[in-house]
Amino acid sequence: MASKQPIHSGGAQTKEFEINLVAAGLHNPGDPEVAEAVVSTDANATLRVEISASDRDDWQLDVRRVDGSLDIIRSFHDGVSVHDDVIPQWIEHVVDVVGERLERSR
Repeated sequence: MASKQPIHSGGAQTKEFEINLVAAGLHNPGDPEVAEAVVSTDANATLRVEISASDRDDWQLDVRRVDGSLDIIRSFHDGVSVHDDVIPQWIEHVVDVVGERLERSR
């Protein structure tokens, strides 16, 4: 994941996070134990969260900040747009952790 270019070009700011779902108490059987997330912010404050985990397809999520957390606006699974009801719970957990970490770093 870290070798990929951020989705936004130009003046994009990027932060990378490693999220240990087991240590965070968010792991369910069959879910990956660790995920990596790359958050890109462009000049218009648009956020893109790119998530990868071992042996899993990549997810890309367009999100916005709402009351200290991240709200998913659009989601893409391995480059294909998908409806919110097919987003796995572990992806939602990663987005929650990323939102918490971004809020702490403000």
